[in-house]
Formats: sequence, structure tokens, C-alpha cells
Amino acid sequence: MSSQAEPLMVGENDATSKNAIYLRFRAKGKHYHAQIPVLKRLPFPSIAIISLLVIINILVWIAVGIVLSYHTSLVSTAVLAYSLGLRHALDADHISAIDLMTRRLIATGQRPVTVGTFFSLGHSTIVVITSIVVASTAAAVSSRFGAFSRVGGIIGSSVSATFLIVLGIMNVFILYKLITQLRKIINSPANSPEPEFQIEGGGCLFHVLKRMFKLIDRPWKMYPLGVLFGLGFDTSSEIALLGISAISASQGTSFWLILLFPVLFTAGMCLLDTTDGALMMALYTSTRLAKDNIAVLYYQSVLTGVTVLVAVVIGVIQFLGMLQGAADLTGGFWDGVEVASDNYDIIGGAICGSFVVFGVISAILYRPWRRRVDAKRNALVGPSDESDLETRDNNTEGIHGEPELVQEGPSTQLVHADRKGDCVV
Repeated sequence: MSSQAEPLMVGENDATSKNAIYLRFRAKGKHYHAQIPVLKRLPFPSIAIISLLVIINILVWIAVGIVLSYHTSLVSTAVLAYSLGLRHALDADHISAIDLMTRRLIATGQRPVTVGTFFSLGHSTIVVITSIVVASTAAAVSSRFGAFSRVGGIIGSSVSATFLIVLGIMNVFILYKLITQLRKIINSPANSPEPEFQIEGGGCLFHVLKRMFKLIDRPWKMYPLGVLFGLGFDTSSEIALLGISAISASQGTSFWLILLFPVLFTAGMCLLDTTDGALMMALYTSTRLAKDNIAVLYYQSVLTGVTVLVAVVIGVIQFLGMLQGAADLTGGFWDGVEVASDNYDIIGGAICGSFVVFGVISAILYRPWRRRVDAKRNALVGPSDESDLETRDNNTEGIHGEPELVQEGPSTQLVHADRKGDCVV
């Protein structure tokens, strides 16, 4: 009996030790969280899950950077795949599903910070599997035509360049729609109801699978829902990633290197979807935070603009390089094109730097720009509406019409404020 009880005791001790380490780490995290004025406004679980995803993204990029140091020509494509994941995370089906399920789970008394994480993991599962199938098929086909490698290289480069330029044009249209929607909100009075918030590029399966939301009572159940959403393949980002995988395989890129693209796509998508879900949880459990459509549209426009820049720059360089190589063109301009084609590593580094630069600049410019926007919207408020606006700004009940948490003894219930000010459970 003692020999059987001994392993059980060892297992219990290991579990206790791991639990103690976790609790100690969590206590330190809470301590540092409480010391930072900006972060302490948000719940600790939200900050913790976002920080975890940031660390994972950094580790992914470190691993990818080590691998791509031997394949510098793929740096630009890797950055593009990551940016597509970031942009795809802001599609309407993601935002709507995460927002809706976060509200629903909070209404049951939960504090779900991983709704976005599980949804994006499920969604990316289909993207990764399909990318593997596409890359394998393209590699098998290209291996049968080795005698026509020069022609195949021209075709592959032309398809790649055309694809990226078309992707850039598609995102220009999306950027136009975003800016139009942002200007519509900016030009409306501050006390007017904002138009329904929609993000361009949503999948059609959102409306088909919306009824399945009733079956989800835990955050992890968002994973199978994300898998079903991923079957749509009706957004430009997913199609773009599949195209990148196919083109890279047809040009002879190693299958294992191609797998870096869906991994980066997944990392970027999980980062923003997790952030969205965690911030939605903070929003619906706090009376101090408000859903800010202007901020969301502002940063989404910046992300989409960078995606356009990356796609068009890489596409144009590939197209000009293909022309220069096929027709043996000479001259100062074409010498420059050849140099650019031979230094994709430098271009990739410049693109990585542009992401950082644009991100920092957009964050710095946001506050003064937002002050001007708020002043403009407040100026549009009529004299008779100023008292209503002041009352709304001083209201401590949170967002009008949005869920708010109030304490009733030991339990917490989700309530809504009706127009008369009464609370309805």
C-alpha cells in the first residue's frame, strides 16, 4: 500500500508546487499592474492575457527571424502574411462574434477573457490546413515541369506581382469605406446616436451560424465555432494567404518555410482577436470605459493603409524585376530595379520598420487629432441639446443601452438601464 501511495503523494506535491508558483507569479503580476496608472484601469485578467499573446508573438518572430536569416528573400512575404493576419482579425465576423459572445457569457456571471483567443485559433486552423494542402499541391505540380523553370519563374513572378497589386487595390477600396464611415461619425453631433458600427470584409457565414451562439456557454467552445467560420474563405486576407502559399511553392520554396506564413498569420490574428475579446470584457464589466468606434476606425484605417503600402510596394518591385529579367532591360532605372530585387532582405527590414514607425506616429497623433474631433462634434450640438450632452457626460451608469455590472450583495448581475432610468435584469 505504501508503494502505491508514494507516487500519489509525489504527484500531489508536484501539483501543489506548480500551483504555488502560479499563485506567486499571479500575485507579482497584480502588484505591478496596480502600480501603472494607465493599466490599472483595466481588469488584471485582460492585461494578463494580452501580455501573454504579446510575448508569444515576440517569440514567434524571434524564431522566424532566425530561420529567415538564411532565406532573406522571404522576409517581405513573411511581414505581409503577418499584416494580413492583423487585418483579418478586424473583419466584421470576428468583431461581431467576439463582441456578442463576450456579452452573453458575462450575462451568465463569467469573466471571459479568452473568447477571442479560442475563436481565432479555430478560425486559423482551417487557414493553416488549407495552406498546407495548397502548398503541397502547388509544389507537386511545379516539380513535374522542371524543364520549363525559366518560363515557370516568369509566370510565377507575374502571378505573384499581379496578385499583390490586386490585393492592394482591394484594400484601397476597404480603406475608402473605413474613412467614409469615420468621417460620417466625425461630422455628426456628439449627442447624436452613432451609426451602426460595421467593419468591411465580414464573412457571409456570420449570419448562417449566428444561431449556434446559443450553444456556447464557455469560452473554449468558441474554437469549433471559429472552425466553422473559417470554412467561408470569403475574405481577401484568407485568399491572399493561400495565394502566397501557392506562389511560393510553385517557385520552389521549401514546404517547411511556407508553413511560416500561416503561423505568422495565426499569431497576428490571435493577438488582435484576443485583445478585442479582453477589452470587450473590460468594457462590459466597467462603468468607466466606453466603446469608442472612432478609435477603432482610426487604428483600423492605419492598419489597412500599411497593408496597402506593403502589398503594392512588393508587387511593383516583383513586376518590374520580372520585366527586367525577361527582357534584359538596361539603364539606370532598371539597374535600380535589379538592385532592389537582389536585396529583398533590406526591403523586408524597411517594411518591418515601417510598421513600427507608422504605429508610433499614429499613436502620437491620435490624442491631438481626437481633441480636434471632439471639439468639432461638440460644436455641432445645438444650444437646446447642451444640457443633455452635459448630463450624458456626467452619467456614471456607463454606456447608454449597454450592459453594466452592479453589485447586489455577494452576487453580480447584468442589468440594462432603460430610458426611464429603471434597471431591468
